[in-house]
Amino acid sequence: MHKKIVHSFLTTFLITFILGFGLLYVSLYKASISQDRQYLMNTVKLVKNLEIDDLNTTRLGDTFKSEDIRITIIKRNGKVLYDNYKNRIREKHLQREEVKQAIAQGTGTCIRHSDTMQRSYLYVADYEEDNQTIVRLAMPFDGLSQSISILLAPFLFSIAVSFMVVFVLSKKMANEIVEPFKDITNTINSTDISKEVLSFHKYNYPELYGITDALTKMSEENKKYLERLEKEKKVRQEFFSNASHELKTPLTSIRGYTELIRSHTIQDSAQIDTCLDCVLKESDHMTQLINDILTISKLETEEMQVTYSHIQVKKLLDSVVETLKPQIEAMHLNVYVNATEFTVFASLDHIKGIFYNLISNAIKYNKQNGRIDVVLKKNQKNMYFSVEDTGVGIAQEEQSRIFQRFYRVDKQRSKTIPGTGLGLSIVKHVVYYYQGKIHLTSKEDVGTKITVELPIIVKEIPEN
Repeated sequence: MHKKIVHSFLTTFLITFILGFGLLYVSLYKASISQDRQYLMNTVKLVKNLEIDDLNTTRLGDTFKSEDIRITIIKRNGKVLYDNYKNRIREKHLQREEVKQAIAQGTGTCIRHSDTMQRSYLYVADYEEDNQTIVRLAMPFDGLSQSISILLAPFLFSIAVSFMVVFVLSKKMANEIVEPFKDITNTINSTDISKEVLSFHKYNYPELYGITDALTKMSEENKKYLERLEKEKKVRQEFFSNASHELKTPLTSIRGYTELIRSHTIQDSAQIDTCLDCVLKESDHMTQLINDILTISKLETEEMQVTYSHIQVKKLLDSVVETLKPQIEAMHLNVYVNATEFTVFASLDHIKGIFYNLISNAIKYNKQNGRIDVVLKKNQKNMYFSVEDTGVGIAQEEQSRIFQRFYRVDKQRSKTIPGTGLGLSIVKHVVYYYQGKIHLTSKEDVGTKITVELPIIVKEIPEN
């Protein structure tokens, strides 16, 4: 890039200098012609007042000759009467360009090669109407070679000096232009973009701000992306660890009870039935766990085949509360339901899952003789559902993780509370599936409130 800039500067300079010199040459060339022509025209006026004898007797013709000025007097018919270079010229001059112009317009001028003198001349002619003669003056004019011989030395000197100056300045400017790019490259190479955000100096070129700002923004996004990948990696590791643990626990129980029965250690039929009941219970727990994992996976990938139907949500809520009545009575909880009857169009399993998981959690993590407030109402096109309990609450630092798979708040208590730790994660994915909203407010030892809003209200229930 540095060489490219220097080469571009030098090339631009040479082209500009040559064009400038060309314009200067054309200007000088025209000025020289104009000056010589004007000089010859003034001299013609002097010669017009002289006779041919005067030119000979006063030796004025020789004087002009010494100044390299040729005087020719031509008759109207083209015959040459006098020429201070040639004593006698037989050739007619009527067809000469300057002569033709003089006869037609009074004066004429041209630059051409003289066959007589074998040299290029600048001609000026003036026609005298009274005596029918043309007075013509000419002086050598070498054109380009004449002008170049005058300008060549200054031109070569000036281009050499200017070239050196431009070369030095172009290298300096190239260094100034390239230096910020080197600094940007060094900053990128010396920054660990997985841990740090790129930070650049302020440069003198506003055009670089777009580049540095874009790189900084890209670096910030890259850092956030890597942090998110790391976080997701930890979540996956924790998920597999928890899933393995949750699956291992019922399998261990099933294996233990099975070995007891298989070894005939237990002979009492009632005890055998108890063992078999435990095996069935643990297998149901494992089946539920696997189903929950599959449900989350399908919701995340949007591969779940969802069957929509019109649902009367108050009746569905009442049936869920009735299902959970044994757990409510075991905790001696007071449950207050404030529900409005209306219809939604959604998956029955999805809505039932939201009701069941939120109320079930409010029961599990409540206190003895606690309270649960359930609200179900509609708001324009949204279904509004909230569950508020007076339970153990959730610490502020844990609230951001509450909807993660297998995450359980009270680790010690969770060991004695049945569940897979996937309920709230399923609720979150269902809410996102319907493009709804979910909100959590909680305070330790005070309680927790979870609110869900889904845009699934049906205004008119079809007859069929």
